[in-house]
Amino acid sequence: MLIDGGLVLEGGGTRCLFSAGILDRLIENKIYFKHVYAVSAGAYIAISYITKQKGWAKGSLLETVKTSKLFSWWHFFTKGSVINIKLMFDKIPNEMLPLDYDEFFNSEQDLTMCLTDLRTGEPVYINKYEDKKYLMDMCCASNSFPVISKTRFVDGRPMTDGGMADAIPIKKAVSDGVDKFLVLLTQQSRYRKKLKTSKLITTRYFWHKNFVKTIRERPYKYNADLDYVEELVNKKQAIAFYPEISLPKLITRDEKRLRELYDHGYETGIEVVKKVKEFFGIKDDTDA
Repeated sequence: MLIDGGLVLEGGGTRCLFSAGILDRLIENKIYFKHVYAVSAGAYIAISYITKQKGWAKGSLLETVKTSKLFSWWHFFTKGSVINIKLMFDKIPNEMLPLDYDEFFNSEQDLTMCLTDLRTGEPVYINKYEDKKYLMDMCCASNSFPVISKTRFVDGRPMTDGGMADAIPIKKAVSDGVDKFLVLLTQQSRYRKKLKTSKLITTRYFWHKNFVKTIRERPYKYNADLDYVEELVNKKQAIAFYPEISLPKLITRDEKRLRELYDHGYETGIEVVKKVKEFFGIKDDTDA
């Protein structure tokens, strides 16, 4: 079933396994949102939601932890990125766990990814993908966290992680005319970002003054977006779900904690399916 509403996916590195568990429940129940807005790791798992491949996100982010070095400081010192770019955006989707690109490009769903322009500090939204290489290149750029990843270039413009400029692209979705949402977040419900600036990032990119300004304002914008999500929930324009267990670090190879997080999302997905059906007025085949 295609729902004429919006699905908003926050990033959060391996914490997105919570969202991956929920998405697998949605796939099981054949619940698909027409408009998907995603950032960073959220964009990575969003692709497999659109290709309708249950378990793909779990396999790519969890199963590879014990078989491959998806994240390592050795890779950072030798290749310039903590993330194994070749593995994550080429070998996994094209060889190890092939994505159904035909399904993606023929889908009635649309995916809007957010990137951050280092020169302007502004979010850049991509929703047109000419081929599978371009799709994964944009996803890679959206996942290129400052300092620990190389800067990616899109049409000659230096790009970094989309979460720097718009970690929860709910306002972009509203501005596009979408009026009802399911929002999946990767921090606990009472979380608010501390009002401090990463000196490491601002020092590393000091010549990108606009980007540094974005980083300094990021905690305020992030917290304001969380408040906006709650406002939409109170107005009955959105439903939102958060992980409610202890969370692992942004990037970790702790297989046990990652599996617990996915399982938590998968179990939460039962409630998500129920709430989505109620909120969007979906009737089961058995309903009168």
